[in-house]
Amino acid sequence: MSFLYPLFLAGIAAVGLPIVLHLIRRHTRDRVTFSSLMFLRTTLPRFTSRSRLQNIWLLVLRCIMLCLLAFAFSRPFFSRPTPAGQVRPGRRMVLLIDTSASMRRDRMWSQAVSEARSVLEGVNPTDRVCVMSFDQSTQALIGFEQWAELDPPRRASVAAEQISKLSPGWGSTDLGQALVAAAEAIEDDEINEQQHATGLRRVVLVSDLQQGSRLETLQGYEWPEMTGLVVKQITAEGTTNASLQLLTNRDDLAGSDGAVRPGIRITNSPDATAERFELSWAETDANEAEPITDVYVPPGRSAVVRIPARTDEPARRKLILTGDDHEFDNALYLAPYVRQQINILYIGGERPDDPREMLYYVRQCFGASRALNPKMIFRPADGELAGEDVAAAHFIIATDVLPQQHVDALRQYLESGRTALLVVKSPQASATVAALAGIDNLQSEEAEVNGYAMLGRIEFDHPLLAPFSEPRFGDFTQIGFWKYRRIDVTDLPGARVLARFDSNDPALFELPVGKGSLLVLASSWRPSDSQLALSSKFVPLLYSILEYGGVLVGQRQQHFVGNSIPMPDSPTSRPTNMKIRKPDDSLIDHDPGREDFAQTDQPGIYTIESPAGNQLFAVNLPAAECRTAPMSIEDLEELGVSLEQSASVPADLVKQASHHRKFAELESEQKLWRWALVALLAVALIESWLAGWLTGRPNTTRGQQE
Repeated sequence: MSFLYPLFLAGIAAVGLPIVLHLIRRHTRDRVTFSSLMFLRTTLPRFTSRSRLQNIWLLVLRCIMLCLLAFAFSRPFFSRPTPAGQVRPGRRMVLLIDTSASMRRDRMWSQAVSEARSVLEGVNPTDRVCVMSFDQSTQALIGFEQWAELDPPRRASVAAEQISKLSPGWGSTDLGQALVAAAEAIEDDEINEQQHATGLRRVVLVSDLQQGSRLETLQGYEWPEMTGLVVKQITAEGTTNASLQLLTNRDDLAGSDGAVRPGIRITNSPDATAERFELSWAETDANEAEPITDVYVPPGRSAVVRIPARTDEPARRKLILTGDDHEFDNALYLAPYVRQQINILYIGGERPDDPREMLYYVRQCFGASRALNPKMIFRPADGELAGEDVAAAHFIIATDVLPQQHVDALRQYLESGRTALLVVKSPQASATVAALAGIDNLQSEEAEVNGYAMLGRIEFDHPLLAPFSEPRFGDFTQIGFWKYRRIDVTDLPGARVLARFDSNDPALFELPVGKGSLLVLASSWRPSDSQLALSSKFVPLLYSILEYGGVLVGQRQQHFVGNSIPMPDSPTSRPTNMKIRKPDDSLIDHDPGREDFAQTDQPGIYTIESPAGNQLFAVNLPAAECRTAPMSIEDLEELGVSLEQSASVPADLVKQASHHRKFAELESEQKLWRWALVALLAVALIESWLAGWLTGRPNTTRGQQE
């Protein structure tokens, strides 16, 4: 038998305590006073033995109780003999190497490779090792199974060869996700490879531990108790690091002359030794600097400057910063400003300048802006409708009863995956809804409104109405409807009601037509019908319908490394021969089935090449990656990560720790201390009964009774 904590056996020495108490327990027996002896001198009796023990069995039981208590605290277990030929359990180790953009600083990557090689040199033949790299995602270079399949003499060299092929990228640092992936890889290997004895579990992290690392994943993760983390921290030689960041949308920083003047934030590191920096323009293809201004930024602070626009309007622009120790985050790419062309087809008989009709307010809503260049196309419902107008439209609004040829063109438009809005300003317009839905008849009538109607139930979980889901935006009770049409949607296949009046009649519903959607409004925004056009919800509602139809309103041209970029869409379909030219001039064929582009793995200007024209967007380094000051190790401990010393552990200590873990597992399986406590309780019950019985016995008188 062995003990996990043998020092607790020293508590058996406390057995002597009840023995001593029994020896010193001397008391005078009860005295009986006789009246005939009251005048005689009192003489105390002499005891012939001063070391006589009383109640021996009670003493024995109490000593057994103390021995059992010390026995339980020492955590006993029975050692299992090691079978012949069984190898000593090795370690399970994950070597985690940081390849984020902050590792591109001078001489940091060479230090990281050197640390990784030194870790591999200390691996034993019985160890199982997994090599991983991480930035904003984690990749396994060599898994546990691959490591086991290699010849033991070649394992370290093969792993070192894989590490030599690595290089730091431009991604951000998600340290929390990487640590969780490493810990789970160890646990998965223990489950899948149970033949390999459980030994020391360790994650070795090679990283600069910069403050911009994300740790959110660790907050909801319970770190394994038996897994330790060893940190090999890489330090930079220089401490001054200043970075650039586009502060706000350039539309908001345009001057009175209309020229774009982007706002740039320059941030200096807290431990910086330099305070003055210089901003300059440089072409993407030729880094000939064009000085702009000098900037003073104290350590740990930031400054915002407005950069004057360039007069030559180059196709590609790059802003560079000089004056700090590290250049990896000294470039900011600005894509040229492009206004998005949107074609809106309005089918109705109203005059554009009549404030009593709907077209007047639609024109006001879709006026020209710095981000959009809407083009309104007006066609009367009873006139000719060219196929080119329908094909070029990004959004169609119909407000009158449509003839059959217009219905066929609109159905073809919807079946291609587009969205249209049909305003039912009279009960006769329901015939158009029925024709588009493919049914013969649709019941509709003018509703009887007592005063005015309001919107009651609204489906804010629908993407169209999701922008109004917040309480400060979702109040539609201020909009009064004087007239609306009661439409029976039960006859419409697949119809979904998005908003209802307070009378429970549908106010806005969606009808699927092929791949597209037809939105039907049971009222209108004419002042004679409702207050919708004069409310604050009208413009956001129309733009939300526009975005729901696939038009990217206010598409960003500034993105970060690792972001997925939504691809531009055409009114009919996405071009099948689009290509993306990356900053390194490599050309990638875009998959027509994908709606985004995810290979933004380097900063710079990207070009989307298509038959409809080229579109440029800029990709920059994430701002968090520029916070290169080292984080505190205690931040990881506060999240529950078990840290070990980063120094090399002697072999005898590693062996001792491995034996202790094995003994702890054996003791946890056997749990002999529970039986010791059961025996302790049994002896305590016996001792209590015996003590009570001895205390209740009557005292005997030694004198003779006469």
